[in-house]
Amino acid sequence: MVPSCQSLVLLLAVLVLGLSLPCSDAIRINKVKTTTSVYLSPKFVLEPGSVADKYFYNIQFPRGHIAMKYFNAEVVDEEGNPVPLHETYLHHWVIERYYAETSYVEPVLSGFEDIKDPEFKIVRNSGLCQNDALGQYYGLGSETRKTDTHVPDPFGIEIGNPADIPAGYEERWMLNVHAIDTRGAVDKLGCTECRCDLYNVTKDGQGQPLRPGYTGGLYCCYDGTHCSVKQGNNGVKRSLYLRYTVKWVDWSDSIVPVKIYIFDVTDRPDHSAGPSPKHDCRVEYNVEPCSTVDAVNDRCFHNQQAVITLPTGGYIIYGVAHQHTGGLGATLYREDGRVLCSSIPIYGQSEDVGDEAGYIVGMSTCYPHPGSIKINDGETLVVGSNYSSSQRHTGVMDLFYILVAEHLLNYHRTQSSLALAAAAEAIGKKMGPSCQSLVLLLAVLVLGLSLPCSDAIRINKVKTRTNVYLSPKLVLEPGSVADKYFYNINFPKGHIAIKYFNAEVIDEEGNPIPLHETYLHHWVLARYYARTSYLEPEQIGFDHIENSDFQLVRNSGLCQNNVLGQYYGLGSETRKTDTHVPDPFGIEIGNPAEIPAGYEERWMLNVHAIDTRGAVDRLGCTECRCDLYNVTKDGRGQPLRPGYTGGLHCCYDGTQCSVKQGYNGVKRSLYLRYTVKWVDWSDSIVPVKIYIFDATDRTDQSAGSSLKHDCLVEYNVEPCSTVDAVNDQCFHNQQAVITMPTGGYIVYGVAHQHTGGLGATLYREDGRGICSSIPIYGQSEEAGDEAGYIRTCQSPPCLAWTFHFESGVVSESC
Repeated sequence: MVPSCQSLVLLLAVLVLGLSLPCSDAIRINKVKTTTSVYLSPKFVLEPGSVADKYFYNIQFPRGHIAMKYFNAEVVDEEGNPVPLHETYLHHWVIERYYAETSYVEPVLSGFEDIKDPEFKIVRNSGLCQNDALGQYYGLGSETRKTDTHVPDPFGIEIGNPADIPAGYEERWMLNVHAIDTRGAVDKLGCTECRCDLYNVTKDGQGQPLRPGYTGGLYCCYDGTHCSVKQGNNGVKRSLYLRYTVKWVDWSDSIVPVKIYIFDVTDRPDHSAGPSPKHDCRVEYNVEPCSTVDAVNDRCFHNQQAVITLPTGGYIIYGVAHQHTGGLGATLYREDGRVLCSSIPIYGQSEDVGDEAGYIVGMSTCYPHPGSIKINDGETLVVGSNYSSSQRHTGVMDLFYILVAEHLLNYHRTQSSLALAAAAEAIGKKMGPSCQSLVLLLAVLVLGLSLPCSDAIRINKVKTRTNVYLSPKLVLEPGSVADKYFYNINFPKGHIAIKYFNAEVIDEEGNPIPLHETYLHHWVLARYYARTSYLEPEQIGFDHIENSDFQLVRNSGLCQNNVLGQYYGLGSETRKTDTHVPDPFGIEIGNPAEIPAGYEERWMLNVHAIDTRGAVDRLGCTECRCDLYNVTKDGRGQPLRPGYTGGLHCCYDGTQCSVKQGYNGVKRSLYLRYTVKWVDWSDSIVPVKIYIFDATDRTDQSAGSSLKHDCLVEYNVEPCSTVDAVNDQCFHNQQAVITMPTGGYIVYGVAHQHTGGLGATLYREDGRGICSSIPIYGQSEEAGDEAGYIRTCQSPPCLAWTFHFESGVVSESC
């Protein structure tokens, strides 16, 4: 072998070793079957005002060496019906792990702290709290039904490892359920906050006198206590259960183990004992009412913080907080103030189960892109909790759960490794056959080992910039429509990566406008190049501009005829739909090498808004029903096609939807306030392409190898038949089959639907799902939560999926 060949092969061998540290097995876990089991706890009986605080040992639970992927629970009655919080308040449930000798029988209803037997060994999480506090693996309360607990792939909570279980012992699980029956209660909030005066107790569950000043909390609402109910209330006793769902996979080497940490805002570390501080977690605390001055100045909130040093770090995979009624949210952040994760409560709006007004029915969660948030060994963190202090709250909690992977396996392709492999292959071809074959083999190894490896950390060092802009003014009166095209809008300049774009309609004072007053049918943001001296025509759509000084820059989607070329676009769901591009990815714009000489990059904003104040039929107005707009021609003056009964061709700019006779709403000036986040472009950013699929796309293959994509954008959903209505099968499914000419990795996915939408799914031709996006409907009159309107489309993480020149199916249900 010639020396030059030897040197190259040695270099490539080193590259192989380097690139293999670390690389991911993330795809493999998707092939492992996820098993789901649903269990019932033993029965607990409640009557109005009564409390059950039960400890159930050796409960039904999956066995073997497995990875837990999900755990959640809810209270149900004997018929399996979910019980609303305003009848039975679920203060908390927790599951705890322990080892017991195979012949050991646990004491009935004893708490963990009461069992001192050597045959019983508690297996705690990795948290720092001591004195038997907060050792659980999972635990939630009233928020349980709408709080996501899934552990994303390829991670899992490892349990049942035979190597960890002492000889003669077996792994078991304990379930603690704390429920309060508030039917007929004198003060429901007081009962759920365990106010001692309402329970008429002066001693705790151990028979010890309450400490001076203790006015409410767990020591006053223990098992068997009774909260005051209204005189004459005679509610019946009933048998209840906690129905809990567990999902898991068999353990394998492809799973990355995570540790569970629970932080408590009442934790006051004692460093006097030496290098290992003592963590005194009180679990609960009181929030005193704010002063009159604070009330007048709208400053009635209480903040509680704990400063905690984590001895061993890692990558945050998941985070969520637990709060009680009055909670405003919690945040975990670094000592320098940089936020790691925030968790916000969702309050119910009705009497329905899972949406009980006045109760926290869910907590938002954090699923950081793997590798984007690392805690260093010995790093100090701050947990902050906010509660409303407009009134007194007793026995409140703020716990912050995080899952941490100590070692992260990277799984994103690096451009540099691919370039090195390609260069090595090219050089090898210039050498002799024997050297060429070795170099080619090693080049293939480099490619394989670099799929996928991550550059995710570097982008975090790039400063993210944020600008908030206002569109030009649009004026609306009841029933009127504004469909405006604003060219050369304010937008960040330079060679940058867009990380986020979103918008909302506001009035002249900057107040958000609710959808039931002004319906935001859609906004879209489109990119184009224009000669520096070019002046765009006013209020003309893209499809009307035919000028050599104007060049549209479309996304990478397949729709033609100037349809769906935008970079961003949403509608009623805009306020609460996440559009951020995760690190290390970005949408590249402003590259000087791509902008023609004498031109500059500009942006157009199209805003389509309908004023439905006083409307005869609000839904009909938002769906652009032609009869309500009294139009027979489209915006260009052309007759509507036969059978066209509603859509964009009937609610163009300047049209008017029918309003109630005598209704006299005022004209008002509105704006689209839009927010852009971006970073300066660098080699550490991985560029992404934008594809927009349309469920109405009807591909025409008659044109040859280049398919014609006729995207109609909108369609009608006809009412279901009487038979379908009787059988509860009233839904409509629309599909489009699309072939991707160029493949890649999916980084983000979301759908856009109108009222009536039930969700959309992108999947492979063989039926394997790739990404689903589900609408969430509002529940109130408030801006951002308007009842009857889609307020957001949520998508699970859509990472690690790949297209390779294949066909996919877009499916939409309404």
